Amino acid sequence: MKQVKSVIFDWAGTLIDFGCLAPVQVFVEAFRDKNINITIEEARVPMGLAKRDHIVALLAMDSVKSQWNSLYGEKITEEQIDQIYVKLEPALTKIVPDYSFPNPYVVETLNSLRNQGIKLGSTTGYVKSMMQAIVPLAEKNKIFLDAVVDSSDCEEGRPFPYMIQKNMEIFQLHDPTEIVKVGDTIADVREGLNAGVWTIGITSSGNEVGLSLEEYGKLSVEEKEHINNKAKRNLLDAGAHFVITEMSELTSILDEINIQLLSLN
Repeated sequence: MKQVKSVIFDWAGTLIDFGCLAPVQVFVEAFRDKNINITIEEARVPMGLAKRDHIVALLAMDSVKSQWNSLYGEKITEEQIDQIYVKLEPALTKIVPDYSFPNPYVVETLNSLRNQGIKLGSTTGYVKSMMQAIVPLAEKNKIFLDAVVDSSDCEEGRPFPYMIQKNMEIFQLHDPTEIVKVGDTIADVREGLNAGVWTIGITSSGNEVGLSLEEYGKLSVEEKEHINNKAKRNLLDAGAHFVITEMSELTSILDEINIQLLSLN
């Protein structure tokens, strides 16, 4: 019988790192080292991509490209991209353990899904060195997954579907309609759609809102509703099947998906 058999989560902004804060400042500083000024808002736009791809996407922005051209000429070489990445990777690997605490309702939700026999997987724009720093600390905080696939495990990261497909291979699952992807970025949504799986966005803890847990907690009910609705529109416009505000809402969405899957049995 068709039913949800696996949920595949993003990490930063979804399971951990409320506000998806760890990568932002590192990107800003990596470009500053090349005398290029990028804003936090610009740094967030390609969030969710593999980190080298994130650099390439930033370099393609008009505001960044014009600065680069005036300093280094119009052609951006692979060597120059590598020069940025070689500073970014160790800096990010160093900082990510500080952002490994679970987001609200994550541990409870993971435990509930596991008790239902659902396989718990993950994909991320981080690479192996970063995940080796994150996973042990996340597990100390009771985040346990059945599969951790990062962007260095596949030839291409998001928005390509390969990391999701790698999870499916690990779980020996072949039907994408029985798989759900949960993430906070546009890249997460596109990854899920390209894999043909159910795709759920999450707003409050994610990149589209971009506030720390403390900052978010200080907002009024009306302010929270406004920023979450704006983030929801962005994720729905990207093609998400559903959008939740926080992780506690996930199980009811999975129930709704299972009802729709019943009609396919």
